[in-house]
Amino acid sequence: MTDAPGVLAMPATAAGDGTDAAPEAADSAAAEGITGTAGETLAAHLAAHAGSFLRGLPAIDPRTLRRVAGALHTFDPLLDPAWARELHDELTRLGTLLGQELAYTRRLARLTAALDTLACVDAEAAPGAPKARALLERQLTLARSRAHSLALQELGSARFHAIADRMTLLVSDLPLRGTVGDDPARALLPFAATARLRLTEAVAALPLHRSARPYNGDALHESGEDLPWRQVRLLALRARYALEVCAPLLGTAVGGPTAGLAELARLLGQHQEATDAAGAAALAGATPRITPATAYVLGVVHADQRLEVEAARHAFSLAWPDIHHPDWLSDTWLTR
Repeated sequence: MTDAPGVLAMPATAAGDGTDAAPEAADSAAAEGITGTAGETLAAHLAAHAGSFLRGLPAIDPRTLRRVAGALHTFDPLLDPAWARELHDELTRLGTLLGQELAYTRRLARLTAALDTLACVDAEAAPGAPKARALLERQLTLARSRAHSLALQELGSARFHAIADRMTLLVSDLPLRGTVGDDPARALLPFAATARLRLTEAVAALPLHRSARPYNGDALHESGEDLPWRQVRLLALRARYALEVCAPLLGTAVGGPTAGLAELARLLGQHQEATDAAGAAALAGATPRITPATAYVLGVVHADQRLEVEAARHAFSLAWPDIHHPDWLSDTWLTR
């Protein structure tokens, strides 16, 4: 596989556990206590991240793409609608495409570690573990190579250069929709409240009553329920990014909610990685003409990853009541 240093920049602290630490640009903007109109506050936030994106080229940090896309989505009514939605869609697509190579790398590492552990503790797995490992390495390395090639093609495309041009516009001239008012709190905080409400509604639809019981095995057989959990992770990130935009207005009060939402995203990041690894094990297990020993090992690894899914859901069910504390995620707090 051709090496391409600079295609992605993903710090180790945020690469494998679902965390999404705030870049320094956001921290410095909040520390300055930006004042001015709502448009100026939003523009300063987006300019900080767009500037970070442009200075980092050709390396790209997917977290920056997610933050800009999240802010464009949440505060869309304050912006030129067609422009904001198009850039949001392009950044989301780009982040997904560029994240695939790292995702396959983490997935292979997770599965090979599970195989090594299994071979040490299960004598019946020892005969099939080497072939299972070789099969997973072959399939996931091929997928990673394809993702790498697609990333390189994307970064050399006219479509990517158009995205870079639009990010330059974020730094210099954010397209606002008419006047958005002089009071940042009145104009911005309700959008953060709406993002928090959407997260709350999505969590309410989850089967938390089942996840409250540790190791009940429900996630072993209910992969069809993975999608709502992934949606909750997206909404948790959007709620967090909305608070980051409002950080200059909220001061130190924003620290608790932001940290709590980051923890939720971390737990659901682990959930997503486990679901993807389980899917990769199941796909490998469906390979024609593999030996029964290999199929057995892949089946055990699949079940192990589904138990990791259940463990992440259980941890989320324990964390949510504290994160959802009414004192600092209430409408009155966000719209004061």
